[in-house]
Amino acid sequence: MLSKTKALKAAVIGAGYMGSAITFPLSANNIEVNLWGTWLDDEIIEASLAGYHPKLKKALSPSIVPLYSKDLDKALSGIDMLFMAVTSEGFVKVFGMVLDNLAAPVYFFKLTKGLVSYKGSIVRATQAALDMLSQKFGPQDFAWATVGGPVRALDLAYEMPSVSMYGITNEKIKDMIPKLKTDYYRIVAKEDVIGVELSSTFKNIYAMAPGICDGLFREKYDGLYFNFTALLFAQAAKEISKIVERAGGDRDTVFDFAGVGDLYVTSAAGRNRKLGELVGRGIDPQKAFKDMSDDGEYGEGYMALELAAPWLETLDKKIIDELPLFKTLFKIFFNGGKPIDELKKLVLKI
Repeated sequence: MLSKTKALKAAVIGAGYMGSAITFPLSANNIEVNLWGTWLDDEIIEASLAGYHPKLKKALSPSIVPLYSKDLDKALSGIDMLFMAVTSEGFVKVFGMVLDNLAAPVYFFKLTKGLVSYKGSIVRATQAALDMLSQKFGPQDFAWATVGGPVRALDLAYEMPSVSMYGITNEKIKDMIPKLKTDYYRIVAKEDVIGVELSSTFKNIYAMAPGICDGLFREKYDGLYFNFTALLFAQAAKEISKIVERAGGDRDTVFDFAGVGDLYVTSAAGRNRKLGELVGRGIDPQKAFKDMSDDGEYGEGYMALELAAPWLETLDKKIIDELPLFKTLFKIFFNGGKPIDELKKLVLKI
């Protein structure tokens, strides 16, 4: 799988925020990086080739090779590792395209966060990917890591100290991880793919709740609603831990970097917080999601919330009743609930 005679080479699939940000620590480790953009990223690739990444507001490292969507075969040529950084909505389609152009298994790292629709069911993206890998290469112990937070892409691109928890499948992938660290990008590996993946998925959902508070209260009560957001944050952590434990993951992961750490940074500064703020201001959720997406700001929590409801039903038909904040968010985003009314009712249920 890994050549001992050549420099390591990686392909990053998806040229948005996180895909482009991860190229910085990879480049710092002298890893050759092809940054491939989907058909939605062609303008980003064009700008990056001209010397400026429009999302990160800076140039990529000189060693990074930005590649257009038509050049997927070139992006995958001779690679040792693959980073998937497309949205959950496009994950299955794009990963299928990757496998069509991949001659042999490599080290796989999934930056995508969210659930996916696969073969008529809602599943974790890792489940879909490992099934697709088995169909292509036969059943085996693939070197796979599901990458969690707390890592905000912009902070990483500007080399601010960050730590990321990787949910890993085996020792092969664990041995690769030291080659990805830098003095500002630290990695904690844990054999809990389920816990890391679900923490990363559900933190995007729950981070919309503090954002709703920003939309409701910031203009008139700036600095006076910390109690409320703290309540929502703590309730979110409790609910994510129930979900992870019920799904077979490690509850402790939720109270580590991948859980509360990632929930904090997303609640404080992420796109999902922004989506919640727009809804708190009174903008229709579907319109807010579409407007952000049209501006290149994909609120992953919106799609995750929609898919999580039926997924939770398959996990445990009774668990929804143990998740009052989740139910509140679903009512606000998909059933026409008025944010202020639903949040006030939530307080009485906790």
